[in-house]
Amino acid sequence: MAAPMGISGRGVRGEQGGAVLSMEGVDKFFVSGDGRAVRALDGVSLTVREGEFVCVVGPSGCGKSTLLRLCGGLDAPSAGRVRTGRGEGRVRTGRGEGRVPWAAFVFQDFGVFPWLTVRANAAFGLRMAGAGRREAERAAYGWLVRMGLADFADGYPDRLSGGMRQRLALARAFATGSPVLLMDEPLGSLDPQTRRLMQEQLLELWQEERKTVVLVTHSIDEALLLGDRVLVMSARPGRFTDEFEVPFARPRDPGTVQDSPEFGRLQARIWRQLRGQLTGSGAAA
Repeated sequence: MAAPMGISGRGVRGEQGGAVLSMEGVDKFFVSGDGRAVRALDGVSLTVREGEFVCVVGPSGCGKSTLLRLCGGLDAPSAGRVRTGRGEGRVRTGRGEGRVPWAAFVFQDFGVFPWLTVRANAAFGLRMAGAGRREAERAAYGWLVRMGLADFADGYPDRLSGGMRQRLALARAFATGSPVLLMDEPLGSLDPQTRRLMQEQLLELWQEERKTVVLVTHSIDEALLLGDRVLVMSARPGRFTDEFEVPFARPRDPGTVQDSPEFGRLQARIWRQLRGQLTGSGAAA
């Protein structure tokens, strides 16, 4: 377990490439409704390497979503520095090779547009990258096929279940060609059975595509199943307190991993750390 102030991104088996995201001493302040300055993040440092799957767990309100917004350039730090591999994503369109967003977001509330068809929703990121409508929708349709949504392509999101809407959100993110996916509790609103199925599908997709992922979750099980590393954040103001490397080889079989004694031991260690943050006791693993 690494020292909390220098979350390294060195990877478990040396499979990842160079750093595509780094944060150095990042603070983030907000102004509350009564005019007080509220510190959301406190001296956060982080390195994420190409092809790495990093999961972040922590108490509610500790700044996990703020962290993702800083990673994706939706917000700026109050102090410190965020460096990204911005501009590395590419997509081929009818107008040649164009840039795509460096990172694509997947949110808990799906983020689909109710006025667009399922096909147009899946193509939205590509359209924003400059692809023509037909070309973007043709490429996006391939992802709808992979996600089991092809039969609903010309319908609207209100005809989809929660799990199907989240598969649509994943299809849109993967279809963009963005090299980095930033996921904010993407499976948090699903029922337990659907969530388990979606975890397995996300694991399979990542093992095929090997994108760089930073995923925020409240589920330790989910973090251990999907991630290369699990980072624990403190209560607000958020900072990293612990880093756990996930030892399970890839490709992973979910049943084999979750039934292993090591899975249970690591789950218990992470819970002790997280429980310490939830209760304020700061218990050690």
